Amino acid sequence: MRHLEEAIIVRADIALDERITAVREHFFETGVVGDETISPYLVRSWQRSRSHGMSTSDRRLHDAAHAVSPRQLEEANVDLVRYALPEIEQLRHTFAGDRWIIACLNAEGVVVHTVGGEHASMQALARVLRPGCDLSEQRVGTNGPGCALTERRPMLVRGREHFLDEAGRFACAAVPLIDPFGALVGALDVSYNHTPSQADPLALLASAARAIENQMLDHLPDSVVIRFHYRPDMVDTPYAALLAVSNDGRIIGANRCARSTLGLGDGRLGDRSVSSVLDVPLARLLSIAMSPPSTVPVRLDCGMRVFAYASVHGRMNGRHAEVTARRTTHATSGTAVAPERDQPYLNEDTRVEECFEKARRALSRDIPVIVYGETGTGKEVLVQRLHASGPRHGGPLVAINCFALPASLIESELFGHEYGAFTGAKRGGTAGKIEQANGGTLFLDEIGDLPLELQGRLLRVLQERKVTRLGGHRELPVEFSLICATHQPLRELVAQGKFREDLYYRLTGVSVTLPPLRERSDLLPLIDWLLARESASMPDGSGAYRLDRIALRTLLTYSWPGNIRQLRSVLRAAAALADADCEIRVEHLPGELLDPVGTPRMTADRPASHPGTLAAREADAIRQALEFHNGNVSATARSLGISRATLHRKIHAL
Repeated sequence: MRHLEEAIIVRADIALDERITAVREHFFETGVVGDETISPYLVRSWQRSRSHGMSTSDRRLHDAAHAVSPRQLEEANVDLVRYALPEIEQLRHTFAGDRWIIACLNAEGVVVHTVGGEHASMQALARVLRPGCDLSEQRVGTNGPGCALTERRPMLVRGREHFLDEAGRFACAAVPLIDPFGALVGALDVSYNHTPSQADPLALLASAARAIENQMLDHLPDSVVIRFHYRPDMVDTPYAALLAVSNDGRIIGANRCARSTLGLGDGRLGDRSVSSVLDVPLARLLSIAMSPPSTVPVRLDCGMRVFAYASVHGRMNGRHAEVTARRTTHATSGTAVAPERDQPYLNEDTRVEECFEKARRALSRDIPVIVYGETGTGKEVLVQRLHASGPRHGGPLVAINCFALPASLIESELFGHEYGAFTGAKRGGTAGKIEQANGGTLFLDEIGDLPLELQGRLLRVLQERKVTRLGGHRELPVEFSLICATHQPLRELVAQGKFREDLYYRLTGVSVTLPPLRERSDLLPLIDWLLARESASMPDGSGAYRLDRIALRTLLTYSWPGNIRQLRSVLRAAAALADADCEIRVEHLPGELLDPVGTPRMTADRPASHPGTLAAREADAIRQALEFHNGNVSATARSLGISRATLHRKIHAL
């Protein structure tokens, strides 16, 4: 049956191709479409292409490149590439990149960065779609990114829908990128060889574009950024509405969702006040933003109730605060960061506390620290705590993710540049992250991904305590505490020739390894803290989320490959799905935590202290609960969701 359905889809796609070909030929002969099912955006693009003096038989694709190097293009569009690159890499993994080419274009339609397309079948497209290629409609006629930039909307152009005959074997999906002020800044494109029944990548591409646009807004300086959605579990997703508000209450930026929800239009925002769209005073927003991170209910001016989260960026009303860490370290390649308040991750587990104390002592004597650990174990939070207790806590904590930027951009980001160092360099030059960290702490995240050719420059800076900007000659003295983090074994990278041995020994003053969540002893208090945080964000402020016995046992026995980040997401989603009684049951937990029959998954990769039998795991959970509640039987029974009598009986059996 499945093969029959696939055959029907293929035949339908072939029929569509034939119809497009017929309509296209009729249009170019008569100037009339004659088929109302053809997209009006496509027809308008054909008309514009003709008005540019093009013929369908023109050979333009291979002559569309600018005489500029890929490095110059990336440097001239450094901000665009910085925000787009993490999403491009994610798309590359999603699309199994060798048969797709993912491209980022600037507002003029020039390709500034590409990945993918390594498969032999993609050679023809790869020769065209490369940095410097101009895909504007004026240059090559109707195509996905060119049309998306002109129409300011997502576009999918396949096969013969292209204006040029030579582009007829390709397909491209593109989404425009709009900055917080409503200006067109570029486009995200996925191109591939056109075949019948090819998957439509437009939905995934649109989601990536939303994430990029949100990151642009989420890092506007000197503003309160408000995220809101009618569902509390969606506030921290790319589907949330985002507003940036200035010190005097003016809306200075908005993403597409906010513009649509609030009727703000597509262009500049003018002097719109936040009070004209949100029924909440600016002082209240500042209070929310300066409090521990939580989601609170607010009302829009139209009366709709939504759930909002606010964060302060830069200086507001004389008070200084940075964007909270949960979005700082992953969204951008380098930024100043500040501690997230009331973090429980670092003061309950003995091994974690030992890591902190060991690193703190090293940092107090100006010895570099390397933090090892799996993704999501809390490396960034440990770094924030180390900076706050370190000898240079009064200075900035400046972070750069060595994995998040291409090699051509890391150099100027890390060392800075002088005016004229490259095309697009800012007048007066720009201080690099090393220079910005002077008097504070420099955090080099994912240090194992630092390009080999830059490792020598970093070594010289660390040895001489001086930095020279790219294109400059003046040596600037710098003093900072140094912390690095990685999930890769640096010693193995040294053996493979991917990391300099001299830099390795210069960085490795003291190294600590954060344990994964599955090996930590404080899982229960961590669950309690996260649930309390979710309870604080309840709309009416009444009641508190709690876990029934089976749900708690499931959480305590799961291996948590995503560590703390995964646990937080699971609890947020479960709290959103819980009934009015606020009890989280096993059916509210995601499927990956359960076996196919719906019983708790008993993982084999828990540490040796957690035997594999259900009775042993239950006993371990009881011991953890008793220890956390200092032997208080009533409190322990409540946390486990059982009666005191049942708990006494189980304690007797231990």
